[in-house]
Amino acid sequence: MNTLKAHGKLLLSAEYMVMHGAAALAVPLTRGQQLERIRSQNRKVFSWKAYYDEQPWFRAEIDPSNLRILVSDDPEKAERLRELIAACIEMMPSFQQELFRWDVETRLDFSTQWGFGSSSTLIALMAEWAEVNPLDLHFLVSEGSGYDVACAIADGPIQYRLRDGSPHYRHVPFRPPFADRLYFAWLGTKQPTSAHLKEVRLKPGFDTIHFFSELTRQMIQCGDAEIFGKLMDEHEKRLARHLGMERVSALRFNGLPGQVKSLGAWGGDFVMILSGTGEKELIKYLNQEDIHVIFRYNDLVYDRANLPH
Repeated sequence: MNTLKAHGKLLLSAEYMVMHGAAALAVPLTRGQQLERIRSQNRKVFSWKAYYDEQPWFRAEIDPSNLRILVSDDPEKAERLRELIAACIEMMPSFQQELFRWDVETRLDFSTQWGFGSSSTLIALMAEWAEVNPLDLHFLVSEGSGYDVACAIADGPIQYRLRDGSPHYRHVPFRPPFADRLYFAWLGTKQPTSAHLKEVRLKPGFDTIHFFSELTRQMIQCGDAEIFGKLMDEHEKRLARHLGMERVSALRFNGLPGQVKSLGAWGGDFVMILSGTGEKELIKYLNQEDIHVIFRYNDLVYDRANLPH
C-alpha cells in the first residue's frame, strides 16, 4: 500500500503532568496526515513535497546515499526530516534502500498552526514505512511524552502514562453521552510545546501526579455533564496553581455559557468547551471573542468503535 495515514491528536487531561508520570486522557482525531510513496524517476535524489489544503508548505531534496540536503525551502524543517530519516535507518538499516526507490508527498488535513500533531503524525507514518516501533522512533528523535504518537496509531480514545520513562497506553471507552455539548476551539496562537515545557521547571510531587491521574480516571468514567464540567474546573484550578498561570476562563472567556479547559500548552492551541447553551449562541459568543476555528467533539474525535457499520 503506497498511501499511509495517521491521526492527529488532542490531550484532554494531565497536560504538563503526563511528562512526569500522570495518567492522561488523549483522543485521536478524524483529521491527520497522509504519506504517499511515488515511484522515483531519479535514483540520485530523494524528493519530499508536503501539502496542506492542496497548497505546498514544504519541499526538500535529499541525497539518498549520504542524506545530504540538496534543496529545501526551509532549512530547519529539512534538517528535522533528515534526522528522522537517519533515525529510521539507525533502527532499520535496510530502510535506506527505500530512498532510492521512492519519492514522497504528504498531505495534512489540518493547519500546521493548530497543534494537532504535524510532527507526531509524521513520526508514525515514517515508522510504519520503515517497519519500526513508532514510540521507539519518537523517543529517538523527540523529547515529548509520546502520547501524540500513540494517538496517531490509535483506534479511539486512550489512557496514556509514562512509567519509569516507558510508555504505557490502553484504549478506553470514553464516549460521553453529553458529547454533543462538547466543542474544541482554537485560540489563534500555536505554542511551541518543547520550549514551553522547559519554562515549567516546577516538578510536581507524588500527590499532584496522583491528583491528575485520579482526575483522568474520573473524566473517563463520567457520564454526567454537570459533574464533567466540575472536573474540568478542578483540573484548571489545580494546574493554574501549579504553573503559576492564570486560567484561560479568566483571560479569554469571562461570561462563557459553560465550562472551558485548556488543552496542550497553556496560552495557545485549543480549548475544550462544555456548552451550557445551544450551538448557535455558543458560536456567536466565540466569534465575538475573535475565535472562528471551532469543532464539534463528535466531528473531530476519531473512535472506530462508534463508526457506522
